[in-house]
Amino acid sequence: MNVAYGSESEQQLDLYRPSGPAAGPLLLFIHGGGWSGGDKAEFAWLGQQLANEGVVVALVNYRLSPKVKHPAHAEDVARAVAWLYRHAAEYGGDPERLYLAGHSAGAHLASLVALDPRYLAAQGLDTHVVRGVAGIAGAAYDLDARYAATAIASLLVPAFGSDVSEWPKAAPLNYVQPGAPPFLLVHGLNDTTAPAAAAQALAAALRRDGVPTELRLLPGMDHMSVLAPSPAYLADWLGASATSSGEGERPS
Repeated sequence: MNVAYGSESEQQLDLYRPSGPAAGPLLLFIHGGGWSGGDKAEFAWLGQQLANEGVVVALVNYRLSPKVKHPAHAEDVARAVAWLYRHAAEYGGDPERLYLAGHSAGAHLASLVALDPRYLAAQGLDTHVVRGVAGIAGAAYDLDARYAATAIASLLVPAFGSDVSEWPKAAPLNYVQPGAPPFLLVHGLNDTTAPAAAAQALAAALRRDGVPTELRLLPGMDHMSVLAPSPAYLADWLGASATSSGEGERPS
């Protein structure tokens, strides 16, 4: 626990490992909290559940706003990815099966780091080290000036600055391109904090560029309750073939 991946006090991660000896897939999970709150410890239950399924899980903390602004959050996530990729074997993980996932703001950061090559390039890595991305109740995938009139606007200014014309530079949607890693997007249809429209927009953009994308829209689920079924979805997704088309949009 509290393994340092950088020199700042917030740059730490917790590792959850399967009991078996075989190298398993690696999942870096990024907590939400509006880029200004939250903690990896809140997802210990998810780390343990997935470790029981044979996944090596790293739950990561990162610097938060208002102490830092974009792109610091994403830079921290990229640093954690690089650390995990280079140290995976020490913890029973397979660096060739490295996946990113996150909830809310964490889903935004996972997507941004996987899609905008500048973050991993700064760590000496190519985006191809990321084999897939899972976003749960992702916020601001399509971030732009429209968000100034939404319920999360008060979180966006401390994280991304007051110049709304700059916000699109932090939108994962704007970095979608052919050859991006497969995506799983899980979203509750009752989510009023981060409505499902952003996940649908990202899924549509990914599919237009031929990126295998699975969109699961869950009736009756909101921003937090969508977390309950997520370990099962993640375990199933991690066990599926990376070349699966994932074309189906499956409410369940």
